[in-house]
Amino acid sequence: MTEEKAFDKVKKGVKEVVGGTAGVVEGTAQGIKEAVEDTKEGAEDTTSSYEETKNRKYNEAGEELEDAGDKVKAGAKAVVNKVEDSDKDLDSEYQKEKTEEKMD
Repeated sequence: MTEEKAFDKVKKGVKEVVGGTAGVVEGTAQGIKEAVEDTKEGAEDTTSSYEETKNRKYNEAGEELEDAGDKVKAGAKAVVNKVEDSDKDLDSEYQKEKTEEKMD
């Protein structure tokens, strides 16, 4: 009985840490998205080829960071799902969550 309670405490702690991590990543991803939008708006006002190229590269980098954030969130959610139900396959859960993140 004591072991089960200890396991439940660990499980709850892991879930809180992973949930907090997902929140931080989501906040970071939102900040990146806003920065990308600001950069896109700035790019519309630019006429020189050099500036257009530079802004396009900033946009691409921002999009890559946003994709990375989505992958981290999906991984965090998959870990929570695995902790909640140890019979679930971590890779399958990750793929499912990654698909859902792309849809959001």
